[in-house]
Amino acid sequence: MKIDPNKPASYKDYEVSPTIRITLSRKKQDADDGRFTKIIKALIKDGILKHGNMIVEYISANGVPLEDEEWSKKF
Repeated sequence: MKIDPNKPASYKDYEVSPTIRITLSRKKQDADDGRFTKIIKALIKDGILKHGNMIVEYISANGVPLEDEEWSKKF
């Protein structure tokens, strides 16, 4: 791909997916899946995004990952 970050129009020539990356300094909670799914649904409903990726990472206060895997969803 030859996407030029200095020419935003060049992105229209390719299928690119926006990525939302969230880093939380806490452990994963049982309700997180539902919370993040609601955020994604709101982004789509409000016309902010049509598709993309959301990734959530859980870290300790000193930056050490708390979970083996990140939470992620493609939409």
